[in-house]
Amino acid sequence: MALAVASWMLAAWAGLALALLGAFETTDYRRDWSKLTDLAAGTSGESPVNQAMLAAQRYWLSATPGDRATVEQRLTAARRAAPDSPALRMLEARWAAHHHKPAEAAVHLAELAAQANWDDAPSRLGLAIDIALQQGRIEDAQNLLNESARQTDWALLAQYALLMDKTGQTELADRAYQDAEDLLSSKAMRDFAWLELQRGYLALSHGDAGAAETHYRLALRAYSGYWLAADYWGEWLAAQRRYAEAVAVYRQLALCTRKPEFYQSLGDLYQFLGQSEPAKYWHDKALDFYLDATRNGQTQYYHHLAALYADAYLDGTNASAWARLDLEQRPNAVSHDALAWALFRDGQIQAAVAHARAALSYRWEDAHLYGHAGMILLAAGFDAEGRAALERARQINPHYDDFHAHR
Repeated sequence: MALAVASWMLAAWAGLALALLGAFETTDYRRDWSKLTDLAAGTSGESPVNQAMLAAQRYWLSATPGDRATVEQRLTAARRAAPDSPALRMLEARWAAHHHKPAEAAVHLAELAAQANWDDAPSRLGLAIDIALQQGRIEDAQNLLNESARQTDWALLAQYALLMDKTGQTELADRAYQDAEDLLSSKAMRDFAWLELQRGYLALSHGDAGAAETHYRLALRAYSGYWLAADYWGEWLAAQRRYAEAVAVYRQLALCTRKPEFYQSLGDLYQFLGQSEPAKYWHDKALDFYLDATRNGQTQYYHHLAALYADAYLDGTNASAWARLDLEQRPNAVSHDALAWALFRDGQIQAAVAHARAALSYRWEDAHLYGHAGMILLAAGFDAEGRAALERARQINPHYDDFHAHR
């Protein structure tokens, strides 16, 4: 009887969650997802490449495990049917970059460059910048983002904004996001909402919760039913200590999307609140998904596993193993930070110091990166260096030790 009641309550909660996320009404997100679903269903006469591209468009919108699996199936068929297609090559490059395989993406991009009949310069440039950032080649990314290139493409301006933020030029970053918005058409409301979320996250990561709220509310109104906006909003609620509301948002996201990242965020939030039993339940769900996914080549979850083992399970050995795999693929500041923190959890203090210093050498302005480095350096006896790193973390974001979602 207890199990039956629990199952009924879970089903009822799932129904409520779906309603709150707009599953039973015509939100902007739901309309676009349904449109792409209908288009994909009617592609039986289309080429395998077009079928793969439509499936990918739906995945870029939803980012759900089910839609990802469909893309994998369509990509396999497209590779067999048209291995030399430039459009497929570009999709393969984007797919590899999304799965944190920048070296593989670079190979596809190089092969694409040899295709004289392929003309999509902004997309190719944006992908090259993404690859450079994943590989820690910040100067190369900056050089690619020359002024003439970014002035005509909103996505390139958004990448420029990220670089400005992470190199300590916050005001220039926000201005670049504004300029990117000015390049959008009035119909591109999802892109506008995404940019507003970036502006909100920029503000929140520098301690300005008021500005973050303004941008997040704009995003929620601009493109209704958007799961990504709900994610950022849930993090903001938790950072403002509105914990019950934040838990409700993340429970809705976890149940509706079945995305493991939301299982992890919900577990992290429960852990932050000192509620170990629900924290373990959601962390275990995330862990099971991540491990299964990585066995199937989804390497974008390496860094999630490193953080999960380090902070949820306090298992430095497993955390270090996954962080090393991530660093092999993406030798950048964030990956060095993850490995440093994992080694610290494993009691390997001197090795942790080496990777913490490596992370700092990129001068990547991230409060959590400096916070980790500060604690590691203090533990190793480098008091002045550790205090300086902690002070820099506070300068970037005075509230960096509030709740934050792992991204």
